[in-house]
Amino acid sequence: MSHPAPGSGRASVGTAVVLMAVGAVLAFAVDVPARVEEYVDVLDLGLILVWAGVLILVMQVIMNRTPRADRRPRRERIYDDRTDQWYENDVHRPGWAGETKRLPTVRDRDR
Repeated sequence: MSHPAPGSGRASVGTAVVLMAVGAVLAFAVDVPARVEEYVDVLDLGLILVWAGVLILVMQVIMNRTPRADRRPRRERIYDDRTDQWYENDVHRPGWAGETKRLPTVRDRDR
């Protein structure tokens, strides 16, 4: 899995912080005239910007974490001990299409 160059993900962290700061100022520090409030709910806009910043920050933390080298891929770990339980019915395994058979239907009742 390739990783971004060092420092390339930091621009979004700055964006997240700016979004949270601007949103907090709009939501709590600015006294907006009633004429503006007729058209735009500034409190809601500020809270939306704050949450957008939080989401971007969380996304950056999750996507830029270092992978663990000592673990096998998740899919291999989950199915290692249960392969025999599902392999016979796995439609994606090689050769499955050649083993299909016609299922009985209402029309086959008379035969």
